[in-house]
Amino acid sequence: MPVPFARPGVVVARTFTYPRPRPRGLLGRKLDADEQLVLGAGFVGGLISAWILGGILLKIVGFVLVAGVCAWATLAPHKGRTYVRWFEINRTYKKLLRDGSLLYKSRAPYAGRYADGRRVPIDLPVGVPRNMQWITARTAFGEIAIVLQPDELMFTAAVEVEGLRDFGSLDTADKEALIRAYEHLLKTTADSGGRIRRLQWISRVIPTDPNAHARDAAERRDRNSPTELQQSYDELIQRVAVTAEDRRLLLVVGIPYTSGLVAEARRYTTLHEGYAITLGQEIESFIRTLGRGQLRHVRNLDEAGLASYLHHSYDPSHWIDDTAGMDRVTCWPAVLDARNKKYMASRSWEAAEDDWYSMTAWVKELPVLPVGINFLAPVLLYVQDIILSVSVVMDLVSTDQAITEAMADATNELGQADKKAGRIEDPREQKAQSASIRTMRDIADGAAGTRLAAWITVTSPTLDALRRDADTVRAGATRAGLRMEWCDSEHHRAFANTLPFTAGLLKEGR
Repeated sequence: MPVPFARPGVVVARTFTYPRPRPRGLLGRKLDADEQLVLGAGFVGGLISAWILGGILLKIVGFVLVAGVCAWATLAPHKGRTYVRWFEINRTYKKLLRDGSLLYKSRAPYAGRYADGRRVPIDLPVGVPRNMQWITARTAFGEIAIVLQPDELMFTAAVEVEGLRDFGSLDTADKEALIRAYEHLLKTTADSGGRIRRLQWISRVIPTDPNAHARDAAERRDRNSPTELQQSYDELIQRVAVTAEDRRLLLVVGIPYTSGLVAEARRYTTLHEGYAITLGQEIESFIRTLGRGQLRHVRNLDEAGLASYLHHSYDPSHWIDDTAGMDRVTCWPAVLDARNKKYMASRSWEAAEDDWYSMTAWVKELPVLPVGINFLAPVLLYVQDIILSVSVVMDLVSTDQAITEAMADATNELGQADKKAGRIEDPREQKAQSASIRTMRDIADGAAGTRLAAWITVTSPTLDALRRDADTVRAGATRAGLRMEWCDSEHHRAFANTLPFTAGLLKEGR
């Protein structure tokens, strides 16, 4: 699923210092095929107009007018992007609006089952990867659901993990040690020669009622029980630690679909069985290495667990751990309405009329200055009473490839520097050059290279609450040094980037 507005950069896991993105000219900028076509057509059209028109002045005006308009449409900023990129987004949106794809109604209640118990496949909501196939693999840590995405040539599987609960109370030296342990996990995964080439971190924050347990205990209490038992239970309730938010951290692994993987899977009775065994062993080995990154494995997401999480993402009133009746068919919402350009509405079977409204933004700029370890705290910790999903997708890059790309980036930065005699060099260019060279040296010293893209989804029960929560999240992102852009006309597709499918990055970073 191509994402025209994802432009990942190369960063280094050793530090949280990122080069400052700045506007580029043609040198060092990757242009999509349609942009190259528009530029080429503008140049050719300008030449043709100069050849047809008579008079030197008219020839110049014709060439400048035709070529200049095409260059403006391709390169000049327009509503945060360019006119050419908005053109494709609007064209796709209008096409989906005409054919009715932006209004999805699940046919799960009418699909039924085959005689052998298998569920009959149904259409998927717009934005979700198409033609997905579910595989169940067994590991030493329990069953896990593996999703094959044929269009993306990728297998994905999700596990729930936990970090250290007292991380914030550690001193700086211990925090740095934990970060180095996490860097070691990334580097060993990238350079080990294994099949896992993509990781996705999903932080899910759901507000809860801290008094719900006390009210439930009061309703269920037996007034005829002995006084000593009631006093003991009162003391127990006072000692129960209840939080006002439920935080979940998912780690999704992506394994590319390759000819070598198919050849190994063909050694077994069926291809399905071969995928389950081969990928199950790979995922089990990765889970065993989580301890090196100071992460604790909580559970594998099997078919029911993954389906319940997907359903909860569209309708937070469905609890994540409620896996009764959840499978690859019932995981999708009952209704999904993405016809509005500013938000997306969805609801589950449990809700009769109440919709949940969602907006998704992509993080188009990471911090431009060196930041601390907890630089995302204003988004992940200090935002209160908001249903939030933060997804960071990483493409793991081997050391050789990362240093090659870092050298190319440094060469572009130095080549674009304007060092004419008598001209003061722009300090922002100096900082960008220093960051590029530092990145190259860090990779050479053993840091892991990654490409990453970040996405944030906000979900609210009403439109007024959605606007308020979106403003709150934007303010938190600003304090964290992030720059966000809401994915208008593409909320349905951007929303899928915060689901556990490792989406949100172009293939091979291009």
